[in-house]
Amino acid sequence: MSYDVSASPAALLPLLRTSVERLHGAVATLTDDDVRAPSLLPGWTRAHVLTHIARSADSRTRLLTAARTGADLAQYDDEAQREREIREGAGRPAVALAADLRGALGGFLTAAAEHPDAAWEVPVRWLGGGMRPVRGAVGSLLREVEVHHTDLGCGHQPEDWPAFFVARELAATVARLRERGDVSGMVLIADEDRVLRLVGGGRGPLLSGPAAALLGWLTGRTDGRGLTVEPAGSPPAVPAWRN
Repeated sequence: MSYDVSASPAALLPLLRTSVERLHGAVATLTDDDVRAPSLLPGWTRAHVLTHIARSADSRTRLLTAARTGADLAQYDDEAQREREIREGAGRPAVALAADLRGALGGFLTAAAEHPDAAWEVPVRWLGGGMRPVRGAVGSLLREVEVHHTDLGCGHQPEDWPAFFVARELAATVARLRERGDVSGMVLIADEDRVLRLVGGGRGPLLSGPAAALLGWLTGRTDGRGLTVEPAGSPPAVPAWRN
């Protein structure tokens, strides 16, 4: 099965809306004790993860505003601002976290739906990424929602990620790994398309399995379970995925 992973922001919005509603459904069941509990991310509670998703949505709404109006608005002023907002927001009760998340994600979805078609290619200031077109805001928020939904540790697994999202992110993740000089050689094959994806020159083990299992492992969300490694052994180490 193949997908057009170069979908426009408008084409990605329905998928993002569905992912957002699934996340809201999970968050609505969390109690104060639940949000104080550790997430699957080292050093972060579930409240840290929820605050991070909300601020990520707000940061992308700022980028849409910058692209639409010409205002000089960065995604964040710097990494310290990003970390401070997460830390300061993580102490709130479950009801406040849920309301904040709904408002932030809803604000982004509204801004994206109303964004002028001609303004999607406008370059804006991304944190750590310099000036890049704002069109990446929708796809990158979809990534934040799906992956961090899994990080909550509430049962949302890589195999629950939408197939289109998996195909898109697997292609993007492999492309990023190919640009690095510190990645072990390997060959990846997804069951869905049987395409050879070479990383690190391709000299190394062959890893095969469902595309979601490959992406879950590459993003550090699984330990490689569900993958076949040839020759037999443990999957090689991969660089950490930035939160």
